[in-house]
Amino acid sequence: MTTKGARSAFLRSYHIPSILLHYPRLVRSMRRLAILDEVTAASCIRDLKAGRRWSSEAVNRYGGTHKVATDACKYRRAISLLPGRVA
Repeated sequence: MTTKGARSAFLRSYHIPSILLHYPRLVRSMRRLAILDEVTAASCIRDLKAGRRWSSEAVNRYGGTHKVATDACKYRRAISLLPGRVA
């Protein structure tokens, strides 16, 4: 199977509800950071995993799928390191 064929098969099998179940913290961070709704954040994760640089208009305005996901991970890490935060 070619890379493009594998990505297409991946997209057909990767539904938005399963992304919301498997990546709840990343979706929450993306919602806070880039001011996205849950469906747009899940679509961004799906597009990032499919190798696409661009997703919806809100994600594109922020700088693309990679930038949103990277900044969301940095945001999550920074929040977890705040003093006085209960683990």
